[in-house]
Parts: sequence; structure tokens; C-alpha cells
Amino acid sequence: MLKNFSKIQLALLTILVVATVFLRFWQIRDYVVFLGDEGRDMSVMRKMILQTRPVFLGPTASVGGFYLGPIYYWMAAPFLALTRFDPVGPSIMVAIFGVGTVLLLFKFLRETVGFYPAILASSLYATAPLIVRYSRSSWNPNPLPFFALLMIYFVYLAISAKKSLFYLLAGACFGVLIQLHYLSIMILPVVLLIVLLNTKVKTLPKIVLLCVLGAVVTFSPFLIFEIKHNFPNFRTIIEFVTRPSTHGYSSFDLPDMVQNYGNIFFENLSQLYGTVITKMAFLIIAALVIFSFCVNYKSKEKRLIYSIGLFWFLGGLVFIKFYTGQIFDYYYGFMFPAPFFAFGIVSAQFWQNIKARYLIIGVTAICILWFLSHEFYVTPPNRLINQTESVADFVIAKTEGKPFNFALMSDHNSDHAYRYFLDINGNKPTELETMITDQLLVICEAQKCEPLGYPTWEIAGFGRAEIQGQWELPNIGISVFRLTHWPGVPNPAGKPAVKGSK
Repeated sequence: MLKNFSKIQLALLTILVVATVFLRFWQIRDYVVFLGDEGRDMSVMRKMILQTRPVFLGPTASVGGFYLGPIYYWMAAPFLALTRFDPVGPSIMVAIFGVGTVLLLFKFLRETVGFYPAILASSLYATAPLIVRYSRSSWNPNPLPFFALLMIYFVYLAISAKKSLFYLLAGACFGVLIQLHYLSIMILPVVLLIVLLNTKVKTLPKIVLLCVLGAVVTFSPFLIFEIKHNFPNFRTIIEFVTRPSTHGYSSFDLPDMVQNYGNIFFENLSQLYGTVITKMAFLIIAALVIFSFCVNYKSKEKRLIYSIGLFWFLGGLVFIKFYTGQIFDYYYGFMFPAPFFAFGIVSAQFWQNIKARYLIIGVTAICILWFLSHEFYVTPPNRLINQTESVADFVIAKTEGKPFNFALMSDHNSDHAYRYFLDINGNKPTELETMITDQLLVICEAQKCEPLGYPTWEIAGFGRAEIQGQWELPNIGISVFRLTHWPGVPNPAGKPAVKGSK
């Protein structure tokens, strides 16, 4: 493959690869988000590794109270093992997928519209601040762009090469996508439109069958769990999506709705908010995608590639409207590569015009400079992994080697991250339901640190208590308390706590 590149093309490709790797791996451990949700995921994966038993439920969805499939845990657990249970392991996996997405986008565009449109579009994707941020931390939606792009690429290969095997592989990608985030189901109508426009209708049953078979293979672990337990998550999902909602974009004016979602998408991608620039950028790319599609409609080969850009980019914005809940930036994950893909094919349409070529290069350079000035490194690293472990070690020291119960006071966090380090360092707290001990160690991240009477089960279940020790951890705004049982009431130590007791 590299033999087909000129020296300048090899140089540009090398710069792209180096920049992509740098932005995704530089000081990755120091910037990793490691809070309660991440600690919960690490604990699940660590248990998988130690017990050599796979789980069949994944993380809980951010809304709705149901679970995702286990594929994220299955993919990330080997990286946690390779890093000896350091929480950075799964983030490294996500970063590898991030690099893979850039390279796949380049490969896809180079094969279809040429080197220079491909390198420009891939460079924009490689440096977009939102993309970079979600390519550096462990979270189940973060590999979405890679598998969404891979699915679209397999559909392209299936149609262009007329090889049915690629439909099977596209279905397998969807089986992964739907386990990473349920909103990725929106990619199905996108793919359906691409297939309907570029294949014969009579082949549709075969295509659907192959895609379903591929999806069943990768979705089967979660499907087996659901069948075995009478579909608890499926029923919860149906109840959730049919529930009335006051969120979402209620307009039925299709152009206005697409423009609104498109502008929000561009603002998030660029970290440029409240200006006309993102609105104009979206409208220009959208108009040029539509124009390029119409111009190339009669060419079967070009129609395929431009229909992918049209349906994935604009169609994705239309279909996301059917979700009536609040839209967060990562909900666009299944179409993160879409605007960059659209930019690539639009650039190819006008590349032969010298003035247009210089304009495209100039706009790309300005965007990259803006992106690079708004990356993660403009803020100091949080070093949350080190901080969490040091706080957990401090708690261990204050237990004096004796059994202890544990609690966290926080306005926005859960205690799983601290519990993870307490556990891997051999000092797992005793669960209240197992036994109330003689001491309760409390970490406080809240604005108001008053543990006595704090309304959380881990403190209430310990019983009436008094503060026996209090320490302020310098520079991180965290306090640690050691509570013991109040002598004026019968000591409940040695007995299990009953949920709801005080």
C-alpha cells in the first residue's frame, strides 16, 4: 500500500499518524476520568479476570434503569489484566480504537475519493476536541465511532464488490454497537436507505437475513441472558422508550430541526459555542453534500459513496430526533465520523478547481489550528487515578489494620472508585449487610462535611455514632472521618445491618 504513495503523501500520512497517536496517548493516565462509574466497571472486569468467568450484563445505561450488553467488558478486561489492574488499561483500549477510527476513515476516503480529500478529512477528525476527549477514557460509548464507521465501510464493500460476506460482517458490527449504546440503533435506517438506493429490492431479504445473522453472533451473550431471565432489560427498554417525555426537540419543521441538531453537533465537535460560524459551517457542508449527491446520482459508483455521506450525515440527524429524551453530545457517537466523511467527499467534488482546492486547504488548516488550541492539554491533568488511590491508602492507614465499614459523602459521585483501590490493595471494606464493625471510615467530597446524620445508607446503617478522628487531605479538598459507635446506645457491632435501619 505504501508503495503507491509519493514522498509528500508519505510525509503527510506520517504526520497524521503521529498526531493521532500523540493526541490519544500523551499523558493518558494523568487525564483519565476515574470516578464511581469507572470504578464500578473496573471492579466487574477485575472479578471476571480473577474468577475467569465472563459476565453477561454490561454497564447500566445512563438513563432508563436498564443494562447494556457485556461486549464492552469483554473487550476491555484483557487490557485491565495487561496493566495489572491499573484503571488506565481500558482507556488504552479506547485510545487504540480512536487511532483505528482515524486510519479507517482515511482508508475509506482514499479508496473512494482520493488521497488529499482523505488526509484533510482524517486530520480534522484526528484533532477535533470532542473526538479526542472521548478517545482517551474508558467508557462504553467511546468505541462507538469505530464500529459505526466499520459497519458503514462493510456495507460499502458489500454493495461495491457484490460480496454478501460483508453484510454478515456489517451485522456483526451492529451487534457490538447496540451493546455499547442503545441509541446506535439509529444507524439502522441510515444503512437501510443506503442499501435501498444502491441495490435491487429483490435482494433485500437476503441482505437483511445476513445482517441479522451477523448481529446475532455478537449480540448472543446478552440475548442468551435475556431469554434465560424472561427479557427483563428488553421490557424495561420498551417501557422507557414509550414513556412520555418533556425533553427533546418538538418541532416538526424538518429543515429547522436538522439545522438545530446539526449546529449543536458542530458546536460540540469544535468547542465553539454561540456563534454563527458553526451554523454556517453546517449549512454549507449540508448544501454541498446534497448538491454533490444530485450531481453524481447517475453514476452508480459515485452515487453509492455520496449517498453514504448524505444519509449518514443528514439522515442521522433526522433519525436522532425520534429519541424524545435529552440529547447529550456522546449520543451522536454513532455518527461522529459522518461530518468528516461528508467533508471528504465534498472536497473531492471540487478538488479539481484550483481556487476551491486552496480554499479547502486553508479552511482545514484554520480548523486544525483552532482544534489544537482547544485540546485537553490546555487544562492541567486531574490525576484522578493517583488521587483516588492515595485517598484509599490514607483510609487504609487510619483503619489500623482492623475491619471497617466504608462510606462516601459526595454531591455527584459514588464510592466504587475508592472501593476498587481498597479492594485491590487487600483492604476490602466489610459490607454492612455482612457485619457492622467497630469503625466506619468516611470520605467526604461534598461541600458540607457533616457525617453524623448524613442521609446515606452506608452511614445510617452503621448506627448512632460519634466522630473519633477527622483529617483534611491537603490540596485536593477531601476530608476523611473515622466514626465509632456512640456509647449511649447498645453497640450493634458484630451483627448485620438491616436495610432501612438507623
